[in-house]
Amino acid sequence: MNKIDPIEKIKDEDWHNIYNINLYGPFVLTREISKIMKKNKYGRIVNIASIFGVISREKRAAYSSTKSGLIGLTKATAHDLAKDNILVNSISPGFIDTELTKNILGEKSMKEISSSIPLKRLGDSDEIAKLVLFLTSDHNTYITGENIIIDGGYTIA
Repeated sequence: MNKIDPIEKIKDEDWHNIYNINLYGPFVLTREISKIMKKNKYGRIVNIASIFGVISREKRAAYSSTKSGLIGLTKATAHDLAKDNILVNSISPGFIDTELTKNILGEKSMKEISSSIPLKRLGDSDEIAKLVLFLTSDHNTYITGENIIIDGGYTIA
């Protein structure tokens, strides 16, 4: 969930909604599913963060703080669960061609942002899904506590 407002205009209700969806929800899910995974001595958890948990832009205080928190939750949880063979990672997508992106940015801004991405395009949700699939598969046996940025090179500049 994302709502764009300058810090002085963020309403408490909006802050709490963004926090509950973007950070508290993943915390509760991780806490509960980890109990089952610990019994099985196996598990894979992938949190969906954002490049705005690593960098930010104006009017993103609420969103960026929850996504930064989610990256921190991922790293701390990876420490807690590693001894039980549970790998915990987050991914931070950049600009992905979704309805949320269209609603927030609009077509004009999407084109402008595309030109600033080294790959010259927005990402596709299938590209995100493939990374999640790898991280949750048996092919991932040694990656934990990482935040993987998938943004077409946007944050390398």
